[in-house]
Amino acid sequence: MTFPTTIHATVGQSMIHKATRLFAGCVADALHEILQNARRGGASRVDICRLDQDQGTILRIRDDGRGIADPAKLLALGDSDWESDIARSEDPAGMGVFSLAGRHVVIRSRTADAEDGWQVTIPPQAWESGEPLDLVPAIVAKGTEIEIDLPKAWADELGQAVKNAARFYPLPVFYGDERQAHEGFLKEAVRVENWNGCRIGIFLDKHAPHREQARINFHGLTVPCRLPHVHDADGGRGWYAKVDIVDAPKLQFVLPARKEMVQNSALDALREACEAAIFRTIAREGHHRLSYAHWLRARELGVSLPEAAPVLHLWTPRIAETNDIFPGERIAGEPMVIMPTQSANIEQCVDRALKSGDGLGGSPVRAMPEFAGYGWYNALPRVLGLSFQVETDDETFHYDEGASVPEDLSSGRVGTIKLELAVRVTADSEEPADILALPADMLIVPTDCCSDLDDVAILLGTDCAITPNELASLLEASCFWPNEDCDADSHYTQQAAFEMQARFAANMLLLGEDAAVLERVREAMRQHVTWLIPKDRAISMHALNHLVEAVFADNDDASSMEASE
Repeated sequence: MTFPTTIHATVGQSMIHKATRLFAGCVADALHEILQNARRGGASRVDICRLDQDQGTILRIRDDGRGIADPAKLLALGDSDWESDIARSEDPAGMGVFSLAGRHVVIRSRTADAEDGWQVTIPPQAWESGEPLDLVPAIVAKGTEIEIDLPKAWADELGQAVKNAARFYPLPVFYGDERQAHEGFLKEAVRVENWNGCRIGIFLDKHAPHREQARINFHGLTVPCRLPHVHDADGGRGWYAKVDIVDAPKLQFVLPARKEMVQNSALDALREACEAAIFRTIAREGHHRLSYAHWLRARELGVSLPEAAPVLHLWTPRIAETNDIFPGERIAGEPMVIMPTQSANIEQCVDRALKSGDGLGGSPVRAMPEFAGYGWYNALPRVLGLSFQVETDDETFHYDEGASVPEDLSSGRVGTIKLELAVRVTADSEEPADILALPADMLIVPTDCCSDLDDVAILLGTDCAITPNELASLLEASCFWPNEDCDADSHYTQQAAFEMQARFAANMLLLGEDAAVLERVREAMRQHVTWLIPKDRAISMHALNHLVEAVFADNDDASSMEASE
């Protein structure tokens, strides 16, 4: 077999037989393509109307532009008759009219220098068959008029589709007698920059835009596109970009429907330009909370930013139920010590120990690893690790994150409890960490991974003066973790049961068994019995084993006595 010496790209003739599949076949695609052609044709307005006739409903779209000089180009797939400046700046593909493929269409047009206009009728099958279509003279004003048989699906979507197509379109669009609302694509931008034939608008929003949100506008045709979003390290503010394309031929759309951008070097350059524009916008404010990585990136792009404001959040202990980190109040201009992140039960007990004194030498603040690299952040002292030392009658052990505990450990009073913290004076210090020892009065130690208090040891120092209510609240914050299985009780029911268990455990430990049982009975009565007692009446009750006796205390009649097993 002999091979040719060269080959070249061609478009097969069979492509015309697939014309109805070039577009999605929706009215929105058709409107966008026709409106773009009207704008390129020098129109000053576009009129859209719906005509209900005996033979059916017609959609008519008319513009007052230059008209179509060469009707032979109309159905030339991939060819167009635009002037060189339009062809250079907008890359028309010669496919727009095929957004009407498969429809019954009548097109009329006349140029300003022609005495007569022309008309062509395109039946549905002609789009793919390639059959010859007759051009006939037509009386029509300068410009182009298109009539489309309107199917029900298009009719149902037409009103909203016209509004959407006109929203950012630069020319007046009338639907019937009503001019459609228009707004600038960058209307709410906090700042706008010009770049290589584009207008880059910077918007303020702490949340990144949804991936389907339009980010690029091409004369009314909007498309989603992944563009930079820069945000504060602590989630306070965020900035993102939207782009108006004015004359940027290297920024190209995927043809024919133009619903996404071509991923090329021009788009990469646009993304970088958007990122730099965001940093310049931030620089004008004079302060920020960006991460150190963002600060370095701004410098790479030629934007000089100050270091992030030296503000951190007061360290607050985590809660087991959410396991989230909640920022405390903002701290600035005073000594600070960076704290590590631990499990909820440890942080709750650490918080209690720290509140008893000022042994750290500064306010404990939550670590912000995103700030590592800034001079002020690196200069702060930090707790590298911590543990509790517990002395019992039999032994001394240390408890920290992941540590094993004595198998026979049970709730009760112990000798002493100390909180030991390894503190380094700065991030860059080569000196060994200092060990601080602070007194602690209690420690909550889960002996299993579940939130059942039967698997929790509550250790109290000899001088611990916590109240039952305080201990119950501390147990809930340290240990309660709801079961989210579909067959589990509701969150409210689980939490109420845990609260009751926590109060009973606290009363048993601090007040003794008798007081704990009595309080549990009173609680059960309040919750399940008191609503049965008539208003302003008193009932006395006596319970022994399973026998319960009740009598109205304001009635001496012995016949009112009731007993139940």
